[in-house]
Amino acid sequence: AKAKANRAIKEKATATMPPSAKRPRSKFKVDLSGHGGRYEDVVDDMKPSRKNDEDIESDEDDDDDDDLNNVGHSGDDSEDSEEEETADSKRLRMAREYLDKLEAQESSSEGESDLDNGASDDDEDGAPVDKVGKRIAKERLRKSGLLQSRIADSVLEGIQSMQSSIADSSQDKSAEACAKLWINAKYVTYLRGHDLTPTCVSLSQQGTKAFSGAKDGSVIMWNVQDGTKTTILPPIKDQYAANLTDRNEREILAIATSDDDRYLAIGGRDNCVRIFDTRTLGKSTSSPLTTMEGHKKPVTALAFRSRSLDLYSGSEDRCIRRYDLNAMTYVETLYGHQSPIVAIDCANKNRPVSIARDRTVRVWKVEEDSHLVYRGGGDVGSAECITAIQDGWFVTGHDDGRLLLWKEEKKRPVGDVIKAAHGQENGVARSVISCGALGLSDVLATGSSDGYLRLWKVNTDGKDAGITPLESIPVHGYINSIVMGP
Repeated sequence: AKAKANRAIKEKATATMPPSAKRPRSKFKVDLSGHGGRYEDVVDDMKPSRKNDEDIESDEDDDDDDDLNNVGHSGDDSEDSEEEETADSKRLRMAREYLDKLEAQESSSEGESDLDNGASDDDEDGAPVDKVGKRIAKERLRKSGLLQSRIADSVLEGIQSMQSSIADSSQDKSAEACAKLWINAKYVTYLRGHDLTPTCVSLSQQGTKAFSGAKDGSVIMWNVQDGTKTTILPPIKDQYAANLTDRNEREILAIATSDDDRYLAIGGRDNCVRIFDTRTLGKSTSSPLTTMEGHKKPVTALAFRSRSLDLYSGSEDRCIRRYDLNAMTYVETLYGHQSPIVAIDCANKNRPVSIARDRTVRVWKVEEDSHLVYRGGGDVGSAECITAIQDGWFVTGHDDGRLLLWKEEKKRPVGDVIKAAHGQENGVARSVISCGALGLSDVLATGSSDGYLRLWKVNTDGKDAGITPLESIPVHGYINSIVMGP
């Protein structure tokens, strides 16, 4: 009785189902080897067999079949296209998209300037200019920190705007009076803290901290933003002040900071190079990490190689010593100068440049264990300062007021020689006491005793290479050291 009741329920449910539900289900089966798909009927056990159904042909069924076939083909094609793109083809596609994006940016940024200047897409030889290639090379240099910046024109505009904003109603046009106007306008700030004359300065890579050394043996760390100071080495005072010999032994002559803002090197008349960790300065103890000995006379010059921890020191003993601060060890000594060394500098390559009282400029090929010698000429005085513009280019300032631009491949100065760069006094040209350049740029600054910080534009492009004056900033007094930063 129970079985009969179940069969009755099933028959009743089947009778009440709609016609569409009674039709056998179908699934689409893809034929990858053929040219389309086909239907395969799937009949449930509970449904009547296909043999008992009547087949009715109609045009709508044919259209539905065609539509399903088309859907099958489109899905098949999209899946095949996704499967065919390999990792290499994907990278190629992304590279092409990146190049197209660069071309669009380059054309949009330079299109207006090209129309205004009448510029063409060809260089001097008539060959097409690869703007995208130049853009990629520029991006690579920027990421590696070797991109050269042309900022001389913008610096000139900034100084001229400062000068126009300063109201000068007085009749006194001396350097001291002009310097006071710049100080009152807050364009120039004087920081005071040393008992005696400052001799050297250095700047952190970020431009937030400055370091200065003086004849009193003191070293001070300055906050560039607010002018606060932290004494690293105190000056010689009290009972030692009367002893002139002891005070001179502590005179600071050179100072340098590494590009990673980690180490501070200090040299002076004690014949030593002291290394400090800038991260611990200003705390309870400011003792040096290590003291490098070896020079027999005062250390007059210090320079870090750009983007490294290679340190070079020059001394009055005519020697240059090289140190590796990664291991805090001495590496080697470079011999060649016949007189006391005055200054030293080093760019990105491991080729420091140095000057001495022997009236020579030397480029040291450290890896090749040799060096190049440059001479300004018979009437050119001894060099007082040197600064590296970039790899292979450097500038020297001389005691006869001349300013020379050098290229490593040439034995003579490049371009026109700047004579009496800071004017004359009683018919004699003033010495160029100090010089400094913003690395990998075209801006140079020089100082002397005329009361002005003079700025120059340095061009290193082929036949147009040379130095041209920009502007001057009044700074009363002697400028013993210059450092430029961001």
